[in-house]
Amino acid sequence: MKQVVLRNYPRGAPSAGDFAVETAEMPEPAIGEVLLKTYWLSLDPLIRFSLDERRLTGRAQVRPGEVLYGGAVSRIEASNVAAFSVGDWVEGRTGWREFAAVDPAVVPLRKIDAGAAPPSAALGLLGMPGQTAHACMIEVGRVTTGETVVISAAAGAVGTIAGQIGKILGARVVGIAGGPEKCRAVEALGFDACVDYRASDYADQLAAACPGGIDVYVENVGGAVTQAVLPLLKYQARMPVCGFIAYYGMGLEGPGPDRLPGFMRTIMSKGLEVRGFGGALVAGPDALDTLARWHGQGKIRLAETVVEGLDEAPAAFAGIFSGNANVGKLVVRVAAE
Repeated sequence: MKQVVLRNYPRGAPSAGDFAVETAEMPEPAIGEVLLKTYWLSLDPLIRFSLDERRLTGRAQVRPGEVLYGGAVSRIEASNVAAFSVGDWVEGRTGWREFAAVDPAVVPLRKIDAGAAPPSAALGLLGMPGQTAHACMIEVGRVTTGETVVISAAAGAVGTIAGQIGKILGARVVGIAGGPEKCRAVEALGFDACVDYRASDYADQLAAACPGGIDVYVENVGGAVTQAVLPLLKYQARMPVCGFIAYYGMGLEGPGPDRLPGFMRTIMSKGLEVRGFGGALVAGPDALDTLARWHGQGKIRLAETVVEGLDEAPAAFAGIFSGNANVGKLVVRVAAE
């Protein structure tokens, strides 16, 4: 079988050369294990946290020579566990490989209903990104009718879902994305407006799209994108922080100037509520039931970008950090269903 391993620790943004596709022996399930065939692989920006030589964030750490860490949708090929049967569809963090033998007590597996939605949805809308978007808008953001919500990385897995939830809640939703094509795709999902952060007059366009100020800012990026948002925040605005991709791979300190004093002043003077969180922990399984119902009712559309073949996973993952045309959840089709 094929699997993807870490060749060396990335320095800053990862490149395809930091990974290697290698051939390995097919695993055999031991007592208490199941054998999984991978059909869909999730390419999440947060995987970057597991690739630092010195672990700074998160629980997982991948060392050179080890299989990449990440979520996948698989079917059970063989089972030595009573709770799982051959043919079951499951989702779990089983790695970048075509087959895996795992103990569900060590690597938790979630059964999914492949008839309710495409199996790949368990990695996006009906998975961790969906739970994160739900938490951004409901549990943490507490969005209400008539409020203005701005979402950075609006074309991403979380952003596309969060914006659609915002419209269900009756908010005015403004996205921020990179490039006219992405902005058009975001608006096609129902956003009221989308601003291109690459435009020379980005800050002016954002202000024009939010004439009454911003009640909730869903933070996925940081950097110059966020600097243009801060002056527009209303008093007691909420800021759910579920990502800061502008700083991934940077460590604990970045290059100057130090903009923290201005941010602290904004927090104090505007009564800004800033909260980081884990979507699955905050939103919980009930959020997935709600999202599945909304999807079934046609209120939320599934947005995905599909990459074909495990061999393409390293380049596709590196592309997340270097500008891309992806809209929605980025997944790899490892095998045909």
